[in-house]
This record gives sequence, C-alpha cells and structure tokens, in this order.
Amino acid sequence: MGSVDPLSAVLFASLVVLGLGIGLCTIRIARGPTHFDRLLAFDCLLMNVVGVALVASMLLATDAFIDMVLVTALFAFIGTISLAAYLEGSLVR
Repeated sequence: MGSVDPLSAVLFASLVVLGLGIGLCTIRIARGPTHFDRLLAFDCLLMNVVGVALVASMLLATDAFIDMVLVTALFAFIGTISLAAYLEGSLVR
C-alpha cells in the first residue's frame, strides 16, 4: 500500500465540499422563496462550478480550464448584476 499525497487528499475533500455546496444551491434555487433568493443561489452555484473547475485543474496539473473559469466567472457576475437590477426595477421604466 502506498501513501496518499496530502495535497491530493485535500483537493478531493474540497471537491466533496464544493459538490455539497452545489447541491445546497440547487435546493435553494428550487425552493425560493423569492426571486432574489433564487438569483443569489444561482450566482453561488456558478461560483461553486468555477471552484470545481479550478480544483480539477489543480488535480490534473493542467491549465486548460482557466479560460473557461474566467469566462464563467465574468458571465456570472454580469448576469447577477443585470438580473438584480431588472428584478429591482431600475432597468425597466
């Protein structure tokens, strides 16, 4: 039996925690109760997906996912800001 690399163990544990966060965000998106709660849960879900991609990139020792992470984080931020402004009513006159 070989020993487990401590960094790999921490990265796998972080994948489990991020997966739990994705599950909890999905429940909050489904249950609501308001549109703002759903919007913030969706933003949190996207940030957890970004975290999973970054941890997977570290586990696989590649930088292939970095472009996807940057685009996803940018769209998540812009989408959250614009949807929050729309729900608030400041974009609609």
